[in-house]
Amino acid sequence: MSFDMTTFGVTWIYVLILQPFALLQILPFRRFLTAAQKKRLVICWCLLIVLEAHLVTVIVSMAIFPSHQIAYWLLGYLIWVPQFLLAFSFTRRFWAGHIFIAAFRILFSSIIYTFTRAILLMAFPDKLLPSLYFEQILLYGILSLLIFPILLRFFTDTFRHFEMASTRRYWRIITLLPVLLAIESLYLSLLNSQEQVFALLLPRFMLLIVIILLMASIRSGQSEVYRELQVFEKEHELQRQLVSTARYVKMSEESRHRMASIYEKRRNHIDHLLALVSQRDREGALACIEALGAQFSRTKLPQYCKNTLINAALTVYFARAKELAIPVTAAIDLPEELSFSGDLSIVLSNLVENALLASQKQPPAARHIAVMTMCQGDVINVLVKNRFDAPVEFDEEGLPVTHVKGHGIGMKSLSRFCDKYKASVFCQQKDGWFMTYLQVPLLAEASDRSR
Repeated sequence: MSFDMTTFGVTWIYVLILQPFALLQILPFRRFLTAAQKKRLVICWCLLIVLEAHLVTVIVSMAIFPSHQIAYWLLGYLIWVPQFLLAFSFTRRFWAGHIFIAAFRILFSSIIYTFTRAILLMAFPDKLLPSLYFEQILLYGILSLLIFPILLRFFTDTFRHFEMASTRRYWRIITLLPVLLAIESLYLSLLNSQEQVFALLLPRFMLLIVIILLMASIRSGQSEVYRELQVFEKEHELQRQLVSTARYVKMSEESRHRMASIYEKRRNHIDHLLALVSQRDREGALACIEALGAQFSRTKLPQYCKNTLINAALTVYFARAKELAIPVTAAIDLPEELSFSGDLSIVLSNLVENALLASQKQPPAARHIAVMTMCQGDVINVLVKNRFDAPVEFDEEGLPVTHVKGHGIGMKSLSRFCDKYKASVFCQQKDGWFMTYLQVPLLAEASDRSR
């Protein structure tokens, strides 16, 4: 075995050049990883790079292959496996997505490999390919880096709403297309000798066109799915608004009926009070007045703020909290008129409803919800917090992640609200409390009116 520093250096360059395509296996799913998982993944990934570099150096130095060019070419089909398995182990629920990405990696690697060989043969027609193995590695790396950001964006956008906008059946079918193409491409690679390079250029070019069309069709189809998803989310928000409004109307009707009942018995109440006064029963009269006051208080709906829409929404959800015996602390300071009252009421409804759902998972003695808002200058500050002891997973945007089917729409509504009104949001879990901070610039009113 002849080991030298040249082989060691070339191998390190080779292994590092392969990393961009290897990272395509995990980067599209990075938003689904926790901070701790990301840290462990980086450590494992770096260790794999070191191990692969040393292992490939040893194998190439053993001269068991006819040339270094063939050795690196064949080992390249094996080096990607450890990173694939590592990425898969961290995001197993996206198994179909990993196979999908791996197939595209094989396709583009085969195309780049053929183009690289053809370019070098045109540049050095008198040389044999095995003598140009280092040039092949460098040119392959350059072309890979050029196409890497395009593929990363494609895969990231494709799997951004993977859990909500796709079905297992869809991905089982669509993944077969690039996998079958990849198998065919690997078969052609076996025929990719120096004499066959130029003959394979046209098939590779046609394959590239097919892949681009496949990518475009997938993105187009998913764009329609995402638009339908947005329509569904908006319909869901509208339905919740209607349900909230219906509950508020029902509560108003019940309040009116209670008031009507008191009004019908007003003569009896007055006669009873006059009788107590005439009897000089001071304590009895005071008790009667207090009882009447309590009845009148029960006829009124609570007013948490001057803004009608937001007050109606909070009234409904706070009443639900009372039914569930969940204590609520509310300090709402909002302007009576806000151009985005409707959207803000939806966001607050979603946050309070999430707090209600989370509170029901807590022991009865460890339940509490607090909602506070305050206007400071040109900014509205909103804080919604609830007791919650279980760990919460956050995505790369700092919003909580749920893997329960049908949930998570409220957080997407909050994200859209922030984008629309240039608001900022910060979620945190600390000391047994889950907190959501929201800052909305009042300048959003002007921009909202301009729309």
